Amino acid sequence: MNLNNILSIVENKISSLNCDDYSFLLSKEHEDLIRFSNNSINVFDNTENIAIEIYLGKDKKRASGVVYNLDETSIINYLDSLFQYCNDSPMNNDYTHLPSGPFTYEINKHIDIDQINNYESIIDHVENSINFALQYGASRVCGSFTSRISEIILITSTGIESNDESITNLLNIRAFTESKSSGHGLSCSSSIDDIDSEKAGIDAGDYAKSSINPKQCNPGKYDILFTPTVAADIFQFVGHAASADSVDSGDSFFANKINFKVSSDDLSLSDVGNPKNGIYQRIFDDEGTPTQSTKIIDNGILTNYLHNITTSNKYGVKSTGNAGIMAPFCWNIDVSSGNTTFEEQLSSINNGLLITNNWYTRFQNPAAGSYSTVPRDACFIIENGKISSPIHGIRISDDIPRQLLNIDSLSQTRKWINWWEVETPVLSPSIVIKNVPVTRST
Repeated sequence: MNLNNILSIVENKISSLNCDDYSFLLSKEHEDLIRFSNNSINVFDNTENIAIEIYLGKDKKRASGVVYNLDETSIINYLDSLFQYCNDSPMNNDYTHLPSGPFTYEINKHIDIDQINNYESIIDHVENSINFALQYGASRVCGSFTSRISEIILITSTGIESNDESITNLLNIRAFTESKSSGHGLSCSSSIDDIDSEKAGIDAGDYAKSSINPKQCNPGKYDILFTPTVAADIFQFVGHAASADSVDSGDSFFANKINFKVSSDDLSLSDVGNPKNGIYQRIFDDEGTPTQSTKIIDNGILTNYLHNITTSNKYGVKSTGNAGIMAPFCWNIDVSSGNTTFEEQLSSINNGLLITNNWYTRFQNPAAGSYSTVPRDACFIIENGKISSPIHGIRISDDIPRQLLNIDSLSQTRKWINWWEVETPVLSPSIVIKNVPVTRST
């Protein structure tokens, strides 16, 4: 069944339900995946998935869901069940009708047709990263390259009918030495030509070689230099906390903080829906409102929450174009650059740590921003402005609000970060945070 037939079935059935509001977002995604281990490619796969996210509103009641079985009977049965669920749901006093179109969308991207099914370039990048990792000290390399092409079509009850498309390329590489030390490198871009597989391989191999024979680190508080990979993990949760839905549900450390100081004066941070050369580019949100650049933190001051049409009506502001199917969320986080080099950041630390990667970030109290994370791969002690020795077996437990207020510097250079630990793309500098608590991992 082609896409037009699927859309027609959905629209005809929804129209018969006599909803006050509805929207459906069809997404079609083609993914090429290469996995490699032991220095060679061992998996080459491609998949294509189609799904439809559906929103229904009736008598101030709402329901949403996703349908994956796209034969006519399955679609009709699913919509009947979703409509019944909507009728059985409690009334929402904040109910707001979907925005009315048409809108004008700013398009600043170009989808290069040559990137589609460009297997030769993908293989070249993978082999390049492996070779450079081995050249810089690794004995064994593994990782993945994912190239994803997404197309979406949005139709709403208020006259919006729009489509958009994007491409994301992600290279992740881990390198190991014979002594089992490890290093991580990555590169991500909307253009496969901008993937820096050489730098990703060099980082992974060099970090692995430099972290041979790690020692234990004494628990305590340290000034820590976080590379962009780790800093991005922090900043993605800053974006999540800025969602008005997170604030209203009691899960945000930014509640009641608008126009208050929440970070170092050096930090500015925005959500950008359609960044030039960005990782995940959207020209409209899931309600059809044009996406935009929204300043969340401006020189240390919290200036805006992220809104959809419902939360914007509740707060008496305009939608920021951040609607998901039910709640606002961030698209891409753009973190301001600083005025120091990475080398100057390193030399500024007398007693501290360099953290290059982290896994297993978990929140103990989202409203307080209290979390813990486990540094992985290469970690180092910094003494008198220089790397002195590798370490292992540590855990960081801290509060993001405290960390934001104790940012000591941001680097001049920034890097796009997006991988399984950083699901929201972040354009991040490296950062130095003062007095970070460190314990031994168990």
